[in-house]
Amino acid sequence: MEVVANMQRRKRLIVVICIVTGIPVALGGIGLLLLCNPMLLTFLTSFEIRNESGMDVRVTPIGRWEGTGDYGPLPRYWNRTPPAIPSRRGHDIPIKAGGRLKIIYDWDDINFRHLLVRSGSGEVYITDTDKKGTLHYCYAAQHSSYRIPPLKEMQKAPDELLPCTRGEDVRYSGAADYPER
Repeated sequence: MEVVANMQRRKRLIVVICIVTGIPVALGGIGLLLLCNPMLLTFLTSFEIRNESGMDVRVTPIGRWEGTGDYGPLPRYWNRTPPAIPSRRGHDIPIKAGGRLKIIYDWDDINFRHLLVRSGSGEVYITDTDKKGTLHYCYAAQHSSYRIPPLKEMQKAPDELLPCTRGEDVRYSGAADYPER
């Protein structure tokens, strides 16, 4: 009788161990499959930002989201090979004077439009990048490299876009030049 009770306890223990370890293993496998999604890899592209401003700055590459028309930081990734690992959305990224920064992002749902550049004194400037794409169709970055010129050559960024430097998406009324179709 005692042998049967011990066998039943062992069976219960094995079932509990299988459940406790099986769920995380299954979820991890699903997560790994999502990271290795070959369709995502199709939409990852990269470009370089060159800081030719002569001073250390912080940069936020922003784009216009397909469908909604909201502006926000580009959805960044660490790499373009499996597994494609998402990074935090790139906002307020430091670049030393004369430095370069490589940005990898998913262009499937966003058109790259501007660089917001924050000076050491906290003022935010804007430079246009690409003007291709519509609310209904997205394009990858049109160039492999974008330049941050001296800040005196740049315009001050509109107040409406400043939340993008904190990682937020916003509506931007100054986008009249952006084709709707």
